[in-house]
Order: sequence, then structure tokens, then C-alpha cells
Amino acid sequence: MNSTVWIITALLWFEGVNEPRFSEYNLKQFTGRGACLDHIFWSKAELVEELYSVHETDEEGNKISTWAFFCEGRKIELLNT
Repeated sequence: MNSTVWIITALLWFEGVNEPRFSEYNLKQFTGRGACLDHIFWSKAELVEELYSVHETDEEGNKISTWAFFCEGRKIELLNT
């Protein structure tokens, strides 16, 4: 049986880099897109602090210049228990 969970993903742009990168925030999952978007809205300061502490620079030392949060649905297979 399949189910969908929603997670927060951050799109990251670093100085001097031509392509964005993505970072998944897997500490919390949501059962619907609306709940995910509500969490982004009401917890933006916390999310930004956590994102910046992890992604201030990329592995080549490029500084982060901007980012955006969005929600992605992921299909998961539920095991029969």
C-alpha cells in the first residue's frame, strides 16, 4: 500500500554557482501540502536559522546568497503489519 508524505525542501543559490542546489528538511513530515505550507509560514525564522547554520557555505566555500522553501510530496510504501 502506498501513501504520500510531504516534506520541506529548500532551493539554495550560492555565490558564483550557476545551478541551484536542494536540501531536504527531513526532521518533520506532513500528511498534506497545506499543513506543510502552514509550517513554513509559521516557523520561517526557525527554518532560516537551521538552514543558515548548515548551509552558510557550500563544500567549495561559496557563500549562500538566497534560498526558497517549498513542499514536495513523496510516495512511500507502507508495510503490512
